Amino acid sequence: MILFDYIHDRRRVAVGFLLLWLAAGSILWLFGLTFSEIAYCCLVTAVVGAGLFGVPDYIRYARRIAALKTLRQMAPELPEPLVPSKETPLAEQLLTETLESLRLHKTEREQNQLDRQEEMLEYYTLWVHQVKTPLAAMRLILQSKPEDSEALGQELFKTERYIELVLGYLRIYSMNADLQLNLRSVRPLAAQAVKKFATQFIYKGLRLELAEFDNQVITDEKWLVFVLEQLISNAIKYTSRNGWIAIRMDSQDILSIKDSGVGIDPGDLPRIFERGFTGRNGRVEGSSTGLGLYLTKQVLDKLGNTIQVLSTPGTGTEVRVNLHRESD
Repeated sequence: MILFDYIHDRRRVAVGFLLLWLAAGSILWLFGLTFSEIAYCCLVTAVVGAGLFGVPDYIRYARRIAALKTLRQMAPELPEPLVPSKETPLAEQLLTETLESLRLHKTEREQNQLDRQEEMLEYYTLWVHQVKTPLAAMRLILQSKPEDSEALGQELFKTERYIELVLGYLRIYSMNADLQLNLRSVRPLAAQAVKKFATQFIYKGLRLELAEFDNQVITDEKWLVFVLEQLISNAIKYTSRNGWIAIRMDSQDILSIKDSGVGIDPGDLPRIFERGFTGRNGRVEGSSTGLGLYLTKQVLDKLGNTIQVLSTPGTGTEVRVNLHRESD
């Protein structure tokens, strides 16, 4: 009850008034007034004092406490509630909790910003080193075999992929504001992603098996295509010449991208979605950034979808993406 809090916070003032009444009553007693007359005088002064000072002060106090409680509710939760002294006024308690909560929130946001800056710096450093490789290769091709335009085209394509990765990395942190969830047919989006890698399929002599399916799911078209491109790019990268890649979708809206590639080492599987992790195959390949699957997982998490990777070294890899999403 706020009334009890008010009395507790104003207890010193109340004790002061009681002492004044006691002193005044003693003086009136010495002047010969009866107990009932003294009690009547004290009652009149109490009513007048409450009307002139107590009630207005209580109203101001109640409004201030209500405002502070509203402010406290708006502030972030404290990791550990403050336990102020029982002698501390309620208004001071609320204000202290609010200020401490805001201070901790500010500190947390500053730390998150520093972590974000360090993460971005690490990524750009990695990206710069990676993009130098195809550029250097293109320079060598132009110097030694200017007629070999096909190989040059492959290196240019790799450069474009690295650039798309960095753009995706930058956009993913504001992805929620960019989402446009609608009912989409999945196969046309898969065909769109496959078409982008047509030259690489031809260059490596890979056979594509894009099954017929008519599944429709609630998703964001742009970001789903981004995911498909990352997964198809990985499948192509780790599939040897004259291998195959199969894309199909079942009645449960689980999209499967399977390849006849080198597979993934069992020890690497638990870490493939970590940022910057390349694994044994990535180190052998030498061109892996360790960001494709990381970004894929981040996007699917924001879309409300899940991903599962099944792989056997030397046999191939199957990626299953559950695109089922209930209508909002």
